[in-house]
Amino acid sequence: MRPCALFCLLAPPTMAWQHLKEIKDPQTYEALLYEPQGSGPWPLLLYLHGAGESGSNVADLISEGATGTPPVALEKGNAIEALSTQFVVVAPQTSRGWAPDEVAAFVKFLQGRLSLDASRLYVTGHSMGGSGALHAATTGVFAACAAVAPAGGARPRDLMQVPVWAFHGRNDVIVPAAISERLITAMHRAGASPDQARLTLYDEAPTPPGWPSSVGHASTIPAYSDPELYGWLLRHTKSAV
Repeated sequence: MRPCALFCLLAPPTMAWQHLKEIKDPQTYEALLYEPQGSGPWPLLLYLHGAGESGSNVADLISEGATGTPPVALEKGNAIEALSTQFVVVAPQTSRGWAPDEVAAFVKFLQGRLSLDASRLYVTGHSMGGSGALHAATTGVFAACAAVAPAGGARPRDLMQVPVWAFHGRNDVIVPAAISERLITAMHRAGASPDQARLTLYDEAPTPPGWPSSVGHASTIPAYSDPELYGWLLRHTKSAV
């Protein structure tokens, strides 16, 4: 990809992107950026993608298989108002998995360049990115974490200082819902309140478009279209470090 200014509209000849821009930290990630109308400081929603969007072409973050995720919904203009009007949304891309310290460093980079509310930094992700979000939540950077069909989880005792809401399809054939169930149950046993450790299970989660063998793995579609998720995130704040 040719070099570009810090905030440059992505405009491939075959796409007409209305809202998303590109932002790049040379030390960590290239990412897609959405900024709502108005002035900040804004809450940040950091979205970590799954394995299917891994690579070095950020256009893959809005591919058909990612339908329902925040970057796709914002690019298509069909994100719910609770998302599109209340958050700066940043979706980085990785080709090597999500390292918690690297995610934290990227957030620090964003804080130096965007008008962000340091008390309202949130992390979310799907599948590999759901696992990445849970591990990133242990860094102390984020006020809350939403993990959608996480492929793995951090140790429950390391998550006790950050609220977690997990979403999963019972019919998910790629990542068993038991992963989310075990995590939230363990957090409750360790003393987390129902609001600090939440679990939403869908009996019949959708299948990602274009991935017919991944039955039930698109719990992103109902999760990110639920206004309650964004209200829950915003209720949680943390003191700036």
